[in-house]
Amino acid sequence: MGGGKGGSPKDTTQTTKPFPAQERALTRLFGLSEAAFDAGPEQYFPGQTVAGQSPNTLMSQQLGLGAAAPQAALGQAGAGALMAALDPSSAQSQALINPMIGNLQANILPSIGSRAIQQGAFGGDRQRIQEQQAAEGVAGSATEAILRNQMAALSGLPTAQRSLLAPASTVGQVGAQQQAYDQALIDAERQRFAFEQQAPQTALDRLASRISGVNLGQITTQSTQGGGGSNLPALAGLGLAGYGLAKG
Repeated sequence: MGGGKGGSPKDTTQTTKPFPAQERALTRLFGLSEAAFDAGPEQYFPGQTVAGQSPNTLMSQQLGLGAAAPQAALGQAGAGALMAALDPSSAQSQALINPMIGNLQANILPSIGSRAIQQGAFGGDRQRIQEQQAAEGVAGSATEAILRNQMAALSGLPTAQRSLLAPASTVGQVGAQQQAYDQALIDAERQRFAFEQQAPQTALDRLASRISGVNLGQITTQSTQGGGGSNLPALAGLGLAGYGLAKG
């Protein structure tokens, strides 16, 4: 089979560009983004970020500090009352014991002696046993009285101390509510400030999302370079001339 000289390979270049409207939008977006970057970071909130303590909060703190000294005095008084209640020789204990001892000496023991005389057993063992039992009974009653006095002194102490702090607690609760409201106002102002600072960036992000998220179409161009001799004679030699391929 005969054949002509073959042609050289052809180079093909394909270029794809966005739709003109989208290209203009992207160009604008890049310019806006660069301008936003050159503008620098956002400003920090220039105002107060933490609410100050309200006057009532400060007052409650002073009331609490003022109650510290009376509380300490109450604690010392309670400890002193406890020690006095435990000490039989203290004036407090003697005030409880003396009436019992006086009743023992003035009434109980003479009554026992009187009955012993009537029974003809004065000075006997029975009389001594009864007198001992009476004395032990009085001692037991005195001990119980001292313990009751001790418990009474201790039980009233917490209530007294809490009552000293009650005004500070009430005023402190009001102050905390006022301070929380002031903080809420500051937080709202900070949110408004942050919204204004971020508004341009938010708008830019939305623009970028819409531009990049929607395909407006593409333009594709294709160019071919290179060339060479025709292959038609060779094709004719292959018996394809009947198809008109070799017609000049």
